[in-house]
Amino acid sequence: MWVPLCHGVQRWTEERLSGTARGVAPVAPVAPVGLDPADASSAAALALASSAAAALAARRRRLAARGSGAMARGASGAEEQSLGAIYNPAAVDEFFAQRPWAVLARLLKVLAGAARCALPTMSQDSASAERLVARRVRELFTELGPTYIKLGQALSVRPDVLPEAFLQEFREFQDSVTPFSHEEAIQLVLEELKLNSLDELFQDFGEAPKAAASLGQVYKARLKNGQSVAVKVQRPRLRETVALDLVIARQMAKCLAIFSDQLPEGVRGTDWVEVVDAFGQRLFEELDYETEVKNAQRFRDLYGDQEKLKVPTMYPSLTTRKVIVMEWIDGAKLTDSSAIRALGLQPLPFISIGIECAMRQLLEHGFFHADPHPGNFIVTTQGELCVLDFGMMSEMPKEARLAVIQHIVHVVNRDYAGMARDYHHLGFISEDIDVRPIVPQIRDYFEPRMSNSAAAAVSFKTIIDGLEEVIFKNYPFSVPAFYALVVRSLVTLEGLALSIDPKYRVLAAAYPYLAKRVLLDAELRSSLFELLVNTKESESRSNRFRWDRAIDLLRESSKSSVAVPGSTRTREGKADDVGPFLDLASSLIEDVAFRQTLVGELASTADVMIADIIGGAMGGDELRKRLGIQKNDEARVSDVRETVNLIAEKVV
Repeated sequence: MWVPLCHGVQRWTEERLSGTARGVAPVAPVAPVGLDPADASSAAALALASSAAAALAARRRRLAARGSGAMARGASGAEEQSLGAIYNPAAVDEFFAQRPWAVLARLLKVLAGAARCALPTMSQDSASAERLVARRVRELFTELGPTYIKLGQALSVRPDVLPEAFLQEFREFQDSVTPFSHEEAIQLVLEELKLNSLDELFQDFGEAPKAAASLGQVYKARLKNGQSVAVKVQRPRLRETVALDLVIARQMAKCLAIFSDQLPEGVRGTDWVEVVDAFGQRLFEELDYETEVKNAQRFRDLYGDQEKLKVPTMYPSLTTRKVIVMEWIDGAKLTDSSAIRALGLQPLPFISIGIECAMRQLLEHGFFHADPHPGNFIVTTQGELCVLDFGMMSEMPKEARLAVIQHIVHVVNRDYAGMARDYHHLGFISEDIDVRPIVPQIRDYFEPRMSNSAAAAVSFKTIIDGLEEVIFKNYPFSVPAFYALVVRSLVTLEGLALSIDPKYRVLAAAYPYLAKRVLLDAELRSSLFELLVNTKESESRSNRFRWDRAIDLLRESSKSSVAVPGSTRTREGKADDVGPFLDLASSLIEDVAFRQTLVGELASTADVMIADIIGGAMGGDELRKRLGIQKNDEARVSDVRETVNLIAEKVV
């Protein structure tokens, strides 16, 4: 029933729209099949549609009277100006309040497509049925356009969310989106760059796009100076299409807020309108190519010093809001392992480069790439990882960055009391909530998931699921809007890595950088002290130095080549951390509590070492036992020696 109903209403609405667009006066509405005019709700809907059509008819006739393609482009430009370059929910709502027919038609198109995807399949084979549904959804997303294609791109690297059949279909969104008219693209390039012909700027210009994406398509061209460039051209009428989808999503978010008590416990506290607005803000920024150039230049300034990381050169003077010219990059997609191997390279090292860069973005400067789908990472023929598409970027506040670092280090070290306190610092739960009762619940959730492997092997998804299981279902909470983009970035990168190597562990790959930050960053000194001195809740001694954690931080930090604040560079371009290590030693010695704990530990260890020497010289193992040397004492002596050796390697 619902499929023909939706299609009927959709066709009826589109006919009304096309009629008024041609200047035809609206006629009395006739209910489409499936709507009963006698029904109150149906009558109200038809009344709204009729009044909307009447209100718009005069305006549409005036536009139609101007007649020509130039008129259409002028109208489109005026509409984009009224929407604004920056996402403004009130302005967008006002814009479409005058265009209810457009909203209704779009909504019905979405509903009809969703109903079509849900139709039963004739096949008895469940696998075949799943593939058919996946193809239907992919075709629907393609039909619905840019906003839904971007959703498909995000889902295409989420094996933890979707079955393989959907992943295979959605991977087509990564680089094989249907292009728009070549003639329309060339006309836009000429208009935006104020050219009479392409020959004025280019030696040659591709006759077809090399790639088409959700928001635009890319041509390969050659400038007059011989430089190969990529020319990205935005899809026509894109801002209005995206804004329309955001209006509908925002209204749905308001409905979720009204019925929040009926939602699952884990999402009841989510401000869905704020989530949609955060996404809309980033998406509108992505529609402005001039902003993308500025983002790329800032990205290069912040992260361009990382080894084997490439950021393409931009041409600001040849860029407008709808056309961007940048350096052409030859290489293979990060997910194309065969093509990477054909270049004589292995894919996994480039995943590690990408993960370390992502950690720096999120946790060092806070300026991060919020759209890390596979099409935005290229392994170049020179053996570098090139990052593309800087349209959707976001910022993470400094306090949040430090809180995330502390939380991940607490997870890796199974410091469940520290993890509970982190939820305050992350802003998820109020400071007046006592987190001590949460500790056993956190332990019960994480311990089984980490008992058979190293804690660093735990996935970001497990950490996020732990938040939902322990916090969101049991305590009043709030999630700052920017965290949605942070989580999306992390889980997308994790999904990307898993698609190349199912055994890859992102947190384990990221931990060397995190360990180096905790060890050497002066802003995290209190976290380091807490990590090295404080014991687990179950331990009776409250000031025992954790040599095992010191060793872990020293070992892992040595694996990271990224310079931390205060580091210098050698002639070879490698990070020299002697300065930060000396600052670390100085600050720890100046801390009275830390100094007392360390002196006590070293004195105790010295006693054990002396007893061990005497026992070994005079009586062997029997005398060692009589002198009170236990196995854990021997382990502690070994840890102290290793710690000293590791520190010596850093500073000598």
